[in-house]
Amino acid sequence: MTRSPLAIAAAVAALTTTVALSGCASATPPAETASTPVAIAPIDSAPAAPTDGLSASFHTAFDLADRRARAIAYWLQCVPTMARLRADGSFGPAARAPRGIYCQRTDDGVPIGVVYDVDSAFSAVRRVQARRLDTRAAFTEPLDTALLLRAVKLARDVSAQVSPQWAQRKRPFSVVPIAAANTTIEAWVIPRATKARSVVTGGDVGYAAPASGRTPTLIEDRTATWTQLNLAPTGSVRLYSSTREVPAVSDLVTARYYAELGRPVTVSTPAVISELSSGFDAATGSRIVWKHAPAQR
Repeated sequence: MTRSPLAIAAAVAALTTTVALSGCASATPPAETASTPVAIAPIDSAPAAPTDGLSASFHTAFDLADRRARAIAYWLQCVPTMARLRADGSFGPAARAPRGIYCQRTDDGVPIGVVYDVDSAFSAVRRVQARRLDTRAAFTEPLDTALLLRAVKLARDVSAQVSPQWAQRKRPFSVVPIAAANTTIEAWVIPRATKARSVVTGGDVGYAAPASGRTPTLIEDRTATWTQLNLAPTGSVRLYSSTREVPAVSDLVTARYYAELGRPVTVSTPAVISELSSGFDAATGSRIVWKHAPAQR
């Protein structure tokens, strides 16, 4: 019997379907493999654990105090430099040059000094001129004059507030404004020695710009810890801070000043001994770094 082409095609299709179904039914399904989630390393947002036996909270608090001290130490070096430049005519004839001086480091660490004039109400600055103190060239990048105005106004207000008490005690001081974290402006009252070859430990007072109102906000008061010590003209410098763990800001300022002069410096508290040693601080570019150790008990 002869089949038609249509019948042959139908038979082939039926056979193909049967083979395909048989193959699927007899095949062994692949074994399931256990899946393990990929562990992704976190971004390096946290500092390495300290290896000196001291807590992370100590290191955080010490770094904050040291950042303040670095800014204050720079200010105390910058102001007389800018005064000399003004006297030398770098900002025009000395008698007519702007009278105010402001010092800061930019976000990328460039040291700059600024001269300016300000009105009696401290509402605006004018005749602003800035210099890079690493090259003595003019600083031409944008300058935040609103931040400058807030800083010098806070310093003026703090100076007016503390002057009567400090004058009564015959204690000289400098008021240094600094830009702290999150655009907060602080002003620190840093005591000065009353005689040559002496240093003052403790005694500093810190204020923050008021969020509202006219009175600066007190954030630290170590007035009662003011102590003046004789200092040898050469050799190592040992400072004893009255605080429990983290040294006073003024003590760290003194430590950095003498370390930059090449003298070994150690600052001790009852709990911690901190030493400035030769090295390199990648965060600040400094040639000296702090090393800490628990005090012997």
